[in-house]
Amino acid sequence: LRAALSMLGIAIGICAVILLTSIGEGTRMYVLDQFTQFGTNLIAINPGKTMTSGSPGALAATTRRLTIEDAEALYRVPGVEEVVPVAMGMARVESRGRGRSVVIYGVNSAIPAVWKFEIRQGRFLPEGDPRRAAPLVVLGPKLKREVFGERNALGEYVRIGGRRFLVIG
Repeated sequence: LRAALSMLGIAIGICAVILLTSIGEGTRMYVLDQFTQFGTNLIAINPGKTMTSGSPGALAATTRRLTIEDAEALYRVPGVEEVVPVAMGMARVESRGRGRSVVIYGVNSAIPAVWKFEIRQGRFLPEGDPRRAAPLVVLGPKLKREVFGERNALGEYVRIGGRRFLVIG
């Protein structure tokens, strides 16, 4: 009986070690996936102060906005493959009386490749001059469901900040 209990204890110990190792590996893979979902060769550039030292004053406290020209200049940096300027803000997306306030990302056509995602239905924004962007929109699946229900949203229009946008994806 003692030998059987010893074997049972060893088996339980081995199972516990395997279980803890599996949980640890699963957690490691989850964390790694979260940090690499957008790729491993990305850099984000945000606007900052025009001066980084000295006493705070009118000039030191101001920020210089990034422009399309700044984004275009990054293409000339050796090793840069893609540049994605991002304008972000909150707005209400509406259609036929249904809507929701969400974070809106103004981006260019390179986003699916850079942020590594695929469009389930339709297409993403076409290439073009960001200064003359067409009023096109791609909705996330949750927002699409909340605004259009089970209806197909492709070819429909939504209002964002009072302007009409054609849903293309």
